[in-house]
Amino acid sequence: MNPRTLCALASLLAGIACSDGASPVEQTACTGDVTLAVTSGTTPSISWSPACKLFLMLVEAESGDVWGVISDGTNAIETPVGYGVVPAGATELAAPVPLIAGAPYTVTVFRWTGPNAQDGTIIGQKVFTP
Repeated sequence: MNPRTLCALASLLAGIACSDGASPVEQTACTGDVTLAVTSGTTPSISWSPACKLFLMLVEAESGDVWGVISDGTNAIETPVGYGVVPAGATELAAPVPLIAGAPYTVTVFRWTGPNAQDGTIIGQKVFTP
């Protein structure tokens, strides 16, 4: 059997994905709740599963917001997002405040529900400590 046939067979039988160098699958808008993951350190990467597009992500300390990004009127923010890095299709709500190691923070993500540009609902939240 040729390699492409083996890959297709393995994918069918084991549920694994094969790649031929093509672009990754494009993310679609989030339709339900997501599970968040945050890497360690004071400039963490924030990701969610399933991989889908959302419209607002806020990082908060006990004293209030420390950073956030929004894509008004659309779910355009793709996973993952680096803290302080504005993703394509989004705008920054405020410049990022440096995170303090050992302090608790909460990241909350929202999906756009419309009809107004900033109408959304919470679809995931996670407390983390850098």
